Amino acid sequence: MTSVTREQAGGGAAAGPTPRVSGKGARLSLRGPAGGITGRWVIYQLHWFLGITLGLVLAIMGVTGAAMSFEDEIMRALSPGVITVAERAAPVLSPDALMARVREQRPDKRIEGLVLSARKDEAARVFFAGGVGGNRGERAYVDPYEGTVLGRATGEEFFGFVRQLHRWLALPGNGDGVGRQITGAAVSALLFFCVSGLYLRWPRRPLDWRAWLKLDTGARGRAFLWSLHAVIGTWVLLVYLVIGLTGLWWSYDWYRDGVVQLLTGQPLPAREGPPKGGREGKGHEGRGREGGRGGAEAATVSIDAAWTGFLAKQGDHFALAMLNPPGKPGAPTRIRYRLAGAPADQGLDEMMIDTATGAVMSESRYQDKKLGAQLIANVLSIHRGAYFGLGGKVVFMAAAGAMPLFFVTGLMLYLDRRRKKKAVRLARGGVSAATPAPAPATAPAAADTTLTIAYASQTGTAEQLAWRTAGVLRDGGLAPEVVPLAKLDPQALRGRLLVVASTYGEGEPPDDVRAYARKRMAAPAALAGVEYAVLALGDRQYETFCGFGRAIDRWLADSGATRLFDPVLVDDGNAEALHQWQERLRALGAAAAPDWAPEAYGRWRLAERRLLNPGSPGGPAYHLALEPLDQPLPAWAAGDIAQILPNNDATAHHRDYSIASLPADGRLDLLVRQQTRPDGSLGLGSGWLTAGVAVGAEVRVRLRPNPGFHAPAAAVPMILIGAGTGLAGLRGHLKQRRARRLGDAWLLFGERGGATDAFHAGDIAAWQADGTLARVDLVYSRDGQGYVQDRLAAQADEVRAWVDRGAVIYVCGSLHGMAPGVDSALETILGRERLDALTAEGRYRRDVY
Repeated sequence: MTSVTREQAGGGAAAGPTPRVSGKGARLSLRGPAGGITGRWVIYQLHWFLGITLGLVLAIMGVTGAAMSFEDEIMRALSPGVITVAERAAPVLSPDALMARVREQRPDKRIEGLVLSARKDEAARVFFAGGVGGNRGERAYVDPYEGTVLGRATGEEFFGFVRQLHRWLALPGNGDGVGRQITGAAVSALLFFCVSGLYLRWPRRPLDWRAWLKLDTGARGRAFLWSLHAVIGTWVLLVYLVIGLTGLWWSYDWYRDGVVQLLTGQPLPAREGPPKGGREGKGHEGRGREGGRGGAEAATVSIDAAWTGFLAKQGDHFALAMLNPPGKPGAPTRIRYRLAGAPADQGLDEMMIDTATGAVMSESRYQDKKLGAQLIANVLSIHRGAYFGLGGKVVFMAAAGAMPLFFVTGLMLYLDRRRKKKAVRLARGGVSAATPAPAPATAPAAADTTLTIAYASQTGTAEQLAWRTAGVLRDGGLAPEVVPLAKLDPQALRGRLLVVASTYGEGEPPDDVRAYARKRMAAPAALAGVEYAVLALGDRQYETFCGFGRAIDRWLADSGATRLFDPVLVDDGNAEALHQWQERLRALGAAAAPDWAPEAYGRWRLAERRLLNPGSPGGPAYHLALEPLDQPLPAWAAGDIAQILPNNDATAHHRDYSIASLPADGRLDLLVRQQTRPDGSLGLGSGWLTAGVAVGAEVRVRLRPNPGFHAPAAAVPMILIGAGTGLAGLRGHLKQRRARRLGDAWLLFGERGGATDAFHAGDIAAWQADGTLARVDLVYSRDGQGYVQDRLAAQADEVRAWVDRGAVIYVCGSLHGMAPGVDSALETILGRERLDALTAEGRYRRDVY
């Protein structure tokens, strides 16, 4: 930063949810150091691609499946007199008499199955042949006392259409058409989503239940969408696995055959499987084709003897019985039944009875079957959750109904990622590639018309002013060249040189020119014949006000260059000083232009203030959230600065704070440590923000780009180092990496005590859980763990390995405590030459204060 005061004094060592011994990141990043494709990236791409292509199909299947969960109960409640009948003293009709009465009323139909209930108030059900593509045929409810067909149940047509949507999207071809192929692919994708989603969000601490199951209700924007998608997805993961594994039973014949072979050791009996594309009815109660057959009309074969034999064997100890009349004389009658008191969705017992004599030929009890065979008999009830009781049925219904949530949140996350803009480019003051305007006749002549503008910038302000300077000079007919000071070659310099330089901390040069200052400016250069001027930026609160700008002025003078005019010293963006610079430029031939007044402050409100470290031995640190009052939320990038204008002193300069959030969060977050002066009074800016201004009151805010601390454009590993409220600048970057799903970040963070100074512990835990943070080192100085620079030095080999992989290093925190120690540790680990090279490449960036 420039030497503007930032009252975010950092703490000693790091805070976090719980200290974790660091190791090499076991989790693959989406891309390698140079953005190459990795296995994780492929899985992620497949996850979102299948999600936006088949997610809508799953949403439809989920909603329709949930709608059918209590279909029988709903229709029974809505259809008295159809599904239920008035109980009478007269005996019910025999199966033969009942089917004869139905045949008289429906002569065009062939009866294929009959369901009789032991309850005296429940209608019998008759199933007719004619189902298409494995779909069940027409069903009729029949008065068991009179044989009268009672009509259709309320909701039957609705649920019929819902079932078609669920099974084949109601597309042409029914169960044998393309719809079945689409739903089968969607169910397969559901299983992939379960496995890939689990892999993509596997937490660094898998035994911490909060990492898996805690929904971040305080998150906003993309973070909240991700929390909904990932956390609720974990809640329903097992349910979806069961739904998917059982759903494939009706999608692919080979799958059904394989499951039967696996669970029973025997091939699927021909009569047990539903026809191609079909499924056995709900609860195996005949809502399907129960052993479809050809041949003669079933009604021509009497089954009364078989029914009598069944009653003689079973008595009244059954709840319902499903009769399949034989297809030809002499064939046995198959009766499947549920015992009285058995769960409604339990598999059925079965008898094969001699149709002529009523003798029981064979009997198969559900309870006597092995587990594999029982599971096969209950595929549908497992699929619906009813196998696990009423609670399971409700849970499966809720999970199925939640499927649209994952399609919607996944789609919104995808679209948000597509909308993300590239890093904000620095405004270049209107400098265009257009041909310069002709120089005015009054423009002073120079021995050499070469004009160079060099800038030394930490946060981007000096660079912005350099381009504005170039703009007004170009408009005046000149052709300036703008270069970073770090790339200025004194030996090739001629003509005129204008330098715009900021001062960092206590008279230090910005990071990207530290090596230049140490090497080039250590001795005078040969600059005779060069004319120069300096615009120096700083803050009078520092004793070394504009220290680096003054140092450049002295070095140029000592090198034999001629000063065009005295250095213009700008105190915290002072408008009068900038106007003075503009006037000096006009004397050099620049065009007239409006004053470079800073952007006006906007009206915001303090929406939240939360103490982060109650009981800490250090100063109180607060999380603040701001929301605009009369404007849309402006755009900013991770690393940018919020300038706050305290209203407790009309003469005070603004205070600069690193922004700890992204626009997608819906608000501007800050981390501010309350400062105390020697006389016991609170710091001007921090005191007002943490204790003076009321929550809900107005705060004047101005955003300032800080391109020197923006994220790299490439997807490279990132080492983030900070202490105390320096977490603010790092938090913004971690949020951005999470939004971009980059991962491969290493956080080294220092604070005082682990028990009291766990700043944003939930965020850090979430970033570990979702893979944004591949590694975390938390260091607590009061707990005897040293300081963050000590931990950095202890991990020297790992640091070198990360840098060798292309990692960038970002540092945020105290200029006088943590930052020099970290810089010294990095110099020891990497060497000064390599550290300077990283700085020149933009791979070592600092935002310290």
